[in-house]
Amino acid sequence: MQLWALLLAALLTVGQAGPIVAQTPVASPVASPVAQANHGIQIADMDLAVAPGYDFFRFANGGWIDRAAIPAGQGRYATFDEISQRVDAQLQAIVDGTAPDASTDLGKARLVYDMSLDWGTRNAQGVGPIQPVLDRIAAIATTDELMTYLTTQGVADRASGYFAFGAGPSATDATLMVGHLKPAGLALPVEYYLEDSAENEQIRQAWVDATARLLVAGGYSDAEARTAAANLLAVDTELARIMTPQAAFSQNALLGNNPRTIADLEAALPGFPWQTWFGSLGAPADMDTVVVGDLRYLEGIAGVLASTPIATLRDREAAQVIWGASDFLSAEIKAIADGFDAVQRGIADPLPDTTAALENAQSIFPDAFSRAYVEAAFPPEAKAQIEELVGFIIAAFRQRIMNAGWMSDETKLRAIEKLDLMTVKVGYPDTWNTYETIAIHDSLYVTLTAATEQNERENYARIGQPVDRDAWDTPAYEVNAFYSPSSNEIVFPAAILQAPFFDPQADAAANYGGIGAVIGHEITHGFDLTGSQFDGYGNVSSWWTPEDRAAFEKLNADLEAQYSAIEVLPGVHVNGEQTIGENVADFGGTQTAYDALILHLASGPEPQDRVWFLTQQQRFFIATSRNFRVITTDAYLRHQVATDPHAPGIVRATMPIRNMDAFYDAFFIQPGDPMYIAPEDRIVIW
Repeated sequence: MQLWALLLAALLTVGQAGPIVAQTPVASPVASPVAQANHGIQIADMDLAVAPGYDFFRFANGGWIDRAAIPAGQGRYATFDEISQRVDAQLQAIVDGTAPDASTDLGKARLVYDMSLDWGTRNAQGVGPIQPVLDRIAAIATTDELMTYLTTQGVADRASGYFAFGAGPSATDATLMVGHLKPAGLALPVEYYLEDSAENEQIRQAWVDATARLLVAGGYSDAEARTAAANLLAVDTELARIMTPQAAFSQNALLGNNPRTIADLEAALPGFPWQTWFGSLGAPADMDTVVVGDLRYLEGIAGVLASTPIATLRDREAAQVIWGASDFLSAEIKAIADGFDAVQRGIADPLPDTTAALENAQSIFPDAFSRAYVEAAFPPEAKAQIEELVGFIIAAFRQRIMNAGWMSDETKLRAIEKLDLMTVKVGYPDTWNTYETIAIHDSLYVTLTAATEQNERENYARIGQPVDRDAWDTPAYEVNAFYSPSSNEIVFPAAILQAPFFDPQADAAANYGGIGAVIGHEITHGFDLTGSQFDGYGNVSSWWTPEDRAAFEKLNADLEAQYSAIEVLPGVHVNGEQTIGENVADFGGTQTAYDALILHLASGPEPQDRVWFLTQQQRFFIATSRNFRVITTDAYLRHQVATDPHAPGIVRATMPIRNMDAFYDAFFIQPGDPMYIAPEDRIVIW
């Protein structure tokens, strides 16, 4: 038995016959000798029958895993989902307590919520709300008519199309908003088109089947629909082949920064009325240059379109419209789309109607819900305490930069400069958006698409204007956190600032291991492969010496190889290249948060050195593993590995700490333990 197991067994089994912690995954249950606390680490969430060196994920989270269940409409249940359920209940109470009223923002939100639940009207309308668009598409007989459709249809109805357009900061002048042109998203993630496997083939076929059924609902015969759906899969496969692989952009931020004039676009795709298209979107009339995000796609799209029959291109538009509207039409149509989700992401049941209705209302009136949520659930003192914690995290990251043995003093000074310029946004904005101009129409679909179009036009109108550094693009009720390289800012909405990530009444170790690691994660994104290509002002800039950049990339390659060796299902390995940015952020975030805890403990007296017989250091590692506790379906896990830039939760919960020397000291982990990584193989970047 390990030394850790012996010590913990002795502490927890006073008066019992023998030790209860063993280096095996199953042993006798543990009865805690004292009452469970309500804050910080919860013994009931752990599995003390498993030694930390054997399976730390199970040790830290086993009790929670045994109690957890995947909710309807999801393929996983994780810490983020646990908090989201709590937030959703609070938002549900807000909408339940609001009367339908077209004269107030929350009253309008309640009207949208009620429309979402009015299945009698939705079923009676059927495809009626999109029928005018389907009729226009059905009349397309030539390429010129297709181009006319693409440049005159409503913004929301043709949002997928072949190109996505939006406003964002310039890569070389982050103070200015410019137009960005990128490939439109495909029906499936790119990997599903290009990688052959039995699972991907099953998903492709399920998409063809669902698309055919949706086309039948839109007026196609069964034979026409089946032929069309198969052809559409072939077209999207060709489009996937001309897209630049996503991983390439993390290596070179300027790869997606290709300013082109309207004349350049016309030369790349002759016959497409670019000026008319941009004008119909609401872009400024004097806009003569846009930033092309994928030159390979722009240069290849003409060939794909030229080789595709007009009938197939027409069918593609119809399918996109029906798929885009499927969540907002009849129960029959929605059930078809939900059935495909069941195959793709392992979701057995759709979201509850009330949850979907709440999401529809939030999508149009985010600040109305955010303001009400903050007033009800986020006290000012929580914001102040988080800001203090952020200060310790930043101080620790500065220290880690200065201690980085692989980096020269010259580059360290530039990194410190960027860190000092980083903006931190906590909780909620100083001012709220209002929605006087949003109208409620006679169908859910028209209401949602009209609001989307209005928002998009407001976005396009910002092109050529200065960047608003004070703007908040994230609802306060969103359980997430973000780093923006173009503004060099980290954002922590109010909703993520709660237990188990953050609890004002919990001990320091729980909070630093929880929200502290999340804060450190977002700060580290400013110094991952992508973020490190931007300076402190948000401009793409090379602030590294060539030697330091080479050393940094070598460390990233080592980490990529470490993750690619991890098998999460039989034959399913983590994609180290695809997840490298998030993995670096996990490493830096966890290591920085640990250092920040040590700084915090040194700054003043801590009320308790031990809780549940666990030291501050031990509780830190349990808390950071708790951040990523999760259960999933196998289908969801395969989908995540194929498409998600994040590694699976069970990997994120253990790999960063397994590369930290302090983890081994805290839990007496020895060579031969499954959690053990030899010191020479442990990776430290930031």
